[in-house]
Amino acid sequence: MKNIKKILNTRIILLVAMLSVLGACTNEDFLNRSPLDSPSPENFFIDAVSARSAVNASYRPWTSSPHTYGRDLTITLDAMTDDSYWRPARRLSIAAERWDFTPTNDIIGAYWTQAYRSINAANFAIERIPTSSNENFTPEEQAPFIAEARFVRAWSYLFLTSLFGNVPLHTETSIVSKPRSSRADVLAQVVEDLEYASNNLLTSPPEAGVPAAAAATGFLAKAYLWLNDLEKAEVAARKAISQAEGAGFGLVDDYLSIWDIEENRELLFALQFKSNDPQYGQNATVQRLVRDIPTALRAVEPGNGWGYCLPQRDLYDAFEDGDPRRGYTMYAHGDDYGMYPASDDFVYSYDTYNALGDVISETVTYQTGDMVTYNHNWSPSGLNVKKMTRKVSDLGNERWSGMDIPILRMSELYLILAEALAEQGSVEALTWVNLVRQRASVNMPDKTTADGDLIDLVRHERRVELAMEGVRLFDLVRWGTLSEVFGDGTKVKRHFFSDFIPGSNIVKYDAPVGDLTLFSLLPTPQIEIDQNPEINEQVPGY
Repeated sequence: MKNIKKILNTRIILLVAMLSVLGACTNEDFLNRSPLDSPSPENFFIDAVSARSAVNASYRPWTSSPHTYGRDLTITLDAMTDDSYWRPARRLSIAAERWDFTPTNDIIGAYWTQAYRSINAANFAIERIPTSSNENFTPEEQAPFIAEARFVRAWSYLFLTSLFGNVPLHTETSIVSKPRSSRADVLAQVVEDLEYASNNLLTSPPEAGVPAAAAATGFLAKAYLWLNDLEKAEVAARKAISQAEGAGFGLVDDYLSIWDIEENRELLFALQFKSNDPQYGQNATVQRLVRDIPTALRAVEPGNGWGYCLPQRDLYDAFEDGDPRRGYTMYAHGDDYGMYPASDDFVYSYDTYNALGDVISETVTYQTGDMVTYNHNWSPSGLNVKKMTRKVSDLGNERWSGMDIPILRMSELYLILAEALAEQGSVEALTWVNLVRQRASVNMPDKTTADGDLIDLVRHERRVELAMEGVRLFDLVRWGTLSEVFGDGTKVKRHFFSDFIPGSNIVKYDAPVGDLTLFSLLPTPQIEIDQNPEINEQVPGY
């Protein structure tokens, strides 16, 4: 059911909330007390309903914070790459996309804090579910819940170690402070958790929002890619594909329906949200919609929004000519935008550039039923994102969209296998690349070895297939190519007309100011250093 991630038992919220603040408490008598209006942890887990509530609590940190998936996360992560950037409006967000971090930056503090809150809630579920004394809630029935909690814990740790490098490793709810563990040790725990989840999650979960076994195996393959254990990555990816296809998962024909139709067969794991609900809705959607459209055109669907998420020309150029995914991903100058619904004619005059770079003036008159075309003046980058957008004007509050956020879908599973094969020099990688390209609504020509290096072909396909989904940054970090991608500061074109527009390079190009060669891309939040006596030094480079 749609609300599987939304109806959390009040009692478990209180228990997990208590666990999330234990790090600031030292009085053992206080720690040993249960909330007066709640059952104790010892007698709470009596059945599948209470187990479900506990596991659900581990997702909540990833959806409730303004800096996680409920609002900014995918947008910020993509803005830290060559794919997009933040509208020049929010100081902290601009600092993130320019890699101008300090240890007190609220964004990185939220990433760290929310990930550990999720891990803490997962640990609580993992520890307590097996303590149920209800003989009707058998170990066999408990296993999928424990597997799901271990999946969330692994997913959270993979996020943390990808961005922060060496991080404290907590596998129990103990409040004891811990030093940093190496990325290798963290990934070893991720592998252990995902192996358990792969073998104990259901292949076809009866409830929407619950990760399938194939999702765990897919992330296991990705963890092995991080470890550069290519043979194990290949084995895990093949197993994940077999699990998924055996359970009825696969590519959907219509690329855009991946986001328009919830709970479709391509989504192995997605975070769920609820429309018009300030607690369980998301406003990532409204942040992606066009902002600078003329007032007279705001009734044209999909309407207007906050316009914070701005694709860059570099991403536009990454798509091959004729690849329809470019049009599915973004609006560019001259693209169809929507039908003009008003009865009064609208005359729109604007400046643009011709093929020689000369400024020219254009005028267009829109009448009822005319197709409105996107105009580069509607965005600071001359482009707007289309993927993962939806009309919000019919919501009671435009902030609270119910669009779910995909975390792992079937096409990425195929490309994970392709990457493992390409890194081993196997031309079979192109079989899986071409499977993604053969989607009915994409239908791009097959790639062959004559088209270039295997690894480059796979990496290109990941970029265009998964564009604007918050995946690119993790890829660049894993490949060690982040610094190379940005180059000398004039390599990544920012504006659609970067070749022509006057002004400073910061308008034309995406040029981070931070050091992109650091092992730990983000500093340890200062609050962690202040509160954790086992971590008394900042990571090198910060």
